[in-house]
Order: sequence, then C-alpha cells, then structure tokens
Amino acid sequence: MNLSNKKKSILTSVLFLIFGVFLFVQATGVKHMMKNDVGSGFFPKVIAIAIIVAAAIRLVMALREKESESKASNSDMAGGWMTIALIGIYVLAFNPVGFIISTIVYLFAQILVLTPKEKRNWITISAISIIAPFALYALFTHVISSPLPKGIFGF
Repeated sequence: MNLSNKKKSILTSVLFLIFGVFLFVQATGVKHMMKNDVGSGFFPKVIAIAIIVAAAIRLVMALREKESESKASNSDMAGGWMTIALIGIYVLAFNPVGFIISTIVYLFAQILVLTPKEKRNWITISAISIIAPFALYALFTHVISSPLPKGIFGF
C-alpha cells in the first residue's frame, strides 16, 4: 500500500479516535474500590479524553494540510503499529491479570519496540520494567490510597 503522509495522518488520527473511545468505554467498566474516591477508572478516562482531543486536533490539521508524497520509513510505521497493539493488549489485560504483571510485560515489550537493537541493555530494560510498576503500585496504594487491580494472582 502506497499512502501519502496526509492519508497516513488521517488514518492514524481516525484509529486513535477509535482507540480513545474504546479506552473510555473500557474505563467506565472499572469498578470503584472505595466509596469516597473518584474511582480507579478516573485517570484512564482522563487519558482517553486526552487521546480523543489530540486525535481530533491532528485529524483537523491533517485534513487542512496539502498532499505530500514523502513516505515514513517502514521501521517507524512498524513501531507505531506495535505500540498501538501493545497498548490495546495492555488495556485488555489490565483488570484480569492485574496492574503489576500486565505493566511489567507491557513496559518490557514497549521498551524493546522503542529501543534500537544496537542500544538495548537487557539489565536496564528489565530493571525499569520491574521497578517502575512496583513503585507506582506503592504510590497508588499507600500514598494516594487508590487501589489498583490485583488480578488473578492477588497482587
């Protein structure tokens, strides 16, 4: 398929609009774990709205720009599609698998997608992928007092 940058921008914007709506709908299904808080689904809803607004703005900009025939590299496109797929899988796995495990797997895979092969440091990637979810879990559960989904393993 030979698409111009304008057509790619329009297609990407529409896909992100769809993804934003999907994320918002999924976030409405997140159960409140505490009665007096905004709910665990509040921040995903905020992110979904931000994605929808950004995609709508980008769509308007893409529709207004002149046709250009320059093409993005295949590796950039593959990385973009992999990122979209990983985010979708992460969203679907978040509640059933739980925050910690789904975030470890997501971060590890996302860092691999974004890091060039010659610059990959497996120890650093592994450390970030493991430490960040535990730190965020501690922040949410102990500091903010907003529990995150525990998933199938109870943590």
